[in-house]
Amino acid sequence: MDELRGSHRVHFVVAAVLCAATLLCLVSTWLPGAFTVPMWLVATLFIGVFPVFATALFRGVVVARLPGRGNGYLLLRYVLLLPPALKVAYGLVLGLAALGFATGAGSAEDAQADASGYFYSHWDSQAQPPHSVRVDLTESEYRRALKGQARIFTAGPAVFYAVSGFLVLVTASAAPSPAGTAARRSGGTAIRGGSQR
Repeated sequence: MDELRGSHRVHFVVAAVLCAATLLCLVSTWLPGAFTVPMWLVATLFIGVFPVFATALFRGVVVARLPGRGNGYLLLRYVLLLPPALKVAYGLVLGLAALGFATGAGSAEDAQADASGYFYSHWDSQAQPPHSVRVDLTESEYRRALKGQARIFTAGPAVFYAVSGFLVLVTASAAPSPAGTAARRSGGTAIRGGSQR
């Protein structure tokens, strides 16, 4: 990963750190007891994925032109050339995110609390006239719903942070460098020289 230099290195580290923080929040939803991670932190990590992923996508699509002809094979090849530790890390992210989606989807109501207790609301379109219906929850159901919400709102960003880091690695490899230029001149097929500029 010597190709990670300058802004590529900063971008990759930011994506990796935010991915790790998001995974910690996700894992904390499986701990017994009340959900103690503040929802503002979950919301911040969710919002943060947009600029990180958008910048990585810009680097990949506009700068490195990864969707270009022949680069699909290079992307697959780059996955196979990743260091074992990164393969394990990306596999862990995908596995935890899939588990988060699977276990959070059934209990992720928009739970709320007020002076009268715990509840969630849903729109009853079958009623005449259609209206919002309040469904009361016990405290344990409320806590479970909060954890379900947090799982959904952390599983998705974890995947996007991981994909952002991967795109940064690929675009850093595709960036021109003396080694990449030499490989292109000698007819080599290094990943560095894979981008069509």
